[in-house]
Amino acid sequence: MIIYPGEVSRERGRCRISALIEIETPNKFFSKSQDSKRELWFDWPEEYFSPTSVRSDAFLLVCLTLAMRLKERLKIHGEVSQTLLVNALEAMAIYNHYFPEYCSPVPIEANGIWIKRPESQRVGSFHSGGVDSLYNIAESRRLHQEFGALPVTDLWLVQGMDIPLENETLWKQTKSTIFEQIRPDDNVRCVDIRTNARDIHGNYVAWTKAGFSVVLGAVSKCFAPVVTNALIGSYANYDDVVPHASSPLIDPMWSCDQQTVRHFSCRASRQEKINVIAQKTPHLLAGLRVCYKNPGNAFNCGVCEKCMRTQAQLLVAGHLDKVGTFDEGLTPNSLSHLSLPFDRNAQYSWDFWRDLVLDLREAGQLELVKALEASIRRNKVKRMIARTLRRL
Repeated sequence: MIIYPGEVSRERGRCRISALIEIETPNKFFSKSQDSKRELWFDWPEEYFSPTSVRSDAFLLVCLTLAMRLKERLKIHGEVSQTLLVNALEAMAIYNHYFPEYCSPVPIEANGIWIKRPESQRVGSFHSGGVDSLYNIAESRRLHQEFGALPVTDLWLVQGMDIPLENETLWKQTKSTIFEQIRPDDNVRCVDIRTNARDIHGNYVAWTKAGFSVVLGAVSKCFAPVVTNALIGSYANYDDVVPHASSPLIDPMWSCDQQTVRHFSCRASRQEKINVIAQKTPHLLAGLRVCYKNPGNAFNCGVCEKCMRTQAQLLVAGHLDKVGTFDEGLTPNSLSHLSLPFDRNAQYSWDFWRDLVLDLREAGQLELVKALEASIRRNKVKRMIARTLRRL
């Protein structure tokens, strides 16, 4: 796989960095274009950051797991952070350990350079409006008050991740709803970013196996000259971490000479995260968004696994009344239709619901407990059948 030199362009108030990517394996093509060459790009408001040149760090990260899937060498025309190159070798070893039959380490050919870290004290955090990203804001504020640690200063909302580039309606609704909750005294910059990185991965790279973390790492690299710290929200606490595209081992590997990236923070359970948000930044719950299904462009459908899980956790914590962004409320009937994933790498979803059975019972929500226990039993049977058929 070849990454050609990157370019910077500006149009209609937005700044874009891009590079041509080429697949070298015969008869392998990018999914959408059906061509062996395709442009990879990122863009954002020009007023936020306007670089005069571009390194290949961001392009390297997006192409890293794609090259591993295709078992192609990665040849980069352009300068790359020395630290990031070394970290990329470590990341490939981790992905190969996580998914040995899926990800194969490949050679990297690149010109490594060292660039001095700027004196900036800005902290960027990926912001989707979900519990994990809201926690990053709330907890960094708590740590700033208690220890003087740097608070989050920049929020990055990315289109092209769970919201496709083609869905402008949902994107505009999401962006306005989430950004409207930010108050002047929050002292953060809100930035809307677009990228076709997920389209570049296409059908080759599974999003939760080797997909979204490299894209987040790539976006953070776009701003490394001005934002020296970046936070990627954790999805589970340490007890429940499983092999995944994003983990406490993987995400720090996206650090470069100028920027430190952290997986933040597995020391807190999702229930604890909700409590910290309610204590430190309760106004942000009004724009809570967790749904990736969005039927009919619903902000939160209310009935998918993640929507129901989040509502249950908010109910247990006593904060469900602060959130009005679910199209459907949590009921025994909706829980009776709960569908859990069969993939072993999604065990954390089962762990969340296992804990919620106990929490809902303690909260006196016995009708919900009864419906949830029946759904878990039904899902266990379906999972057992599916795994048996897979072995056969």
